[in-house]
Amino acid sequence: MSWLQPFFARWAALAPRERRGLTLAALVVGTALIWTALLAPALRTLKSADAQTAALAVERDRMLALQARAAALKAQPAVPPQEALKSLQAASSVLGKGAVLQVTGDQATLTLKQIPAVALAQWLSPATGPSLSPVDAQLQRDGGASQALWSGLLVYRLPAGAGAP
Repeated sequence: MSWLQPFFARWAALAPRERRGLTLAALVVGTALIWTALLAPALRTLKSADAQTAALAVERDRMLALQARAAALKAQPAVPPQEALKSLQAASSVLGKGAVLQVTGDQATLTLKQIPAVALAQWLSPATGPSLSPVDAQLQRDGGASQALWSGLLVYRLPAGAGAP
């Protein structure tokens, strides 16, 4: 405790008014440090908690909706392999001469050349299009502002046993 002796000796030598002033200054500095280091961050977190809770509730609802959609898709009966291929071929013929379907193993690639947007939207719609969903799509818009035409590739994964031998 030898290193504190000069401090206590100096403290004892101070006038009572100086001791009160230094004590008050130490309290102000200590209060500022406690506020800055401990209380302010906690209050900031407390103020932002409601907004974060609301954002997390929205995210939770979105995840629950995705979970319900995945469960509904899982519950759908599996499409027989040959029926899936026939459905894909029949639907691709509706798109006209600008659509060419190539089947290789368990993968079907639909090449599109200047297909009208309305026809493509109908093709991609689950209600009217094929019973499969594309696993890859590379589409680009062709044509002018008056008529939207699309070109590119749609790749479908066929159920096992549907591809060409």
